[in-house]
Amino acid sequence: MRTYEKFDLNGLHGIIRHVSNKFIVCCHGLFSNKNSKKYIEIEEMALEKGISCIRFDFRGCGESKGEFAESTLTNRIKDLDIVIKYISRKFNARYALFGSSFGGMVSIAYGKQGKTRAMAIMSTPYKIDTMLNKNFTEDLEKYDILKMAESCSHVLVIHGINDELVPCEHALKIYEKIKPPKKILFVDNDHSFSDAKERKRALEEVVKWFEKWL
Repeated sequence: MRTYEKFDLNGLHGIIRHVSNKFIVCCHGLFSNKNSKKYIEIEEMALEKGISCIRFDFRGCGESKGEFAESTLTNRIKDLDIVIKYISRKFNARYALFGSSFGGMVSIAYGKQGKTRAMAIMSTPYKIDTMLNKNFTEDLEKYDILKMAESCSHVLVIHGINDELVPCEHALKIYEKIKPPKKILFVDNDHSFSDAKERKRALEEVVKWFEKWL
């Protein structure tokens, strides 16, 4: 039986579409939110395959409380941990992480703990040169994403060949560091995956990957 739940966890707002204890946990990008087309679309695809989906807004984004200035990698890892602990308690969840852009960095940083069964990252950089604010930059300097990727496995890396923000080199370097099993896929799309046809193809690959490992 499918169920629909809106939740508020310490100010983090999100939506759970539940159909089984297999979960895709969506991690949006730096300036995005849970209602990005890719997350709504993968939610429907996942449900058709008997996989539950949770999408939420990190603090300071979308409907969640907090200031956007708090959007450090450390804080987003903490937010993700709150959400995962919730579905683990309530549903005994087996989960996979699906992160886009900065959400992919969050996924790698969290996934290095080895608790996630699989991961898919899109448009993900291994470093960010943009100066959001001093706190963001100083926090990010504490993390070595490529080093963390060495502790991750069961990862699908997807990147648009027309990505105007993150060069394909980032995907290749991350993929090189990840432990097998792993897969990399380049598609004809931009950073936001705005081309609907190619986005659908990429998301279908994500669901197939998670079907295999969840």
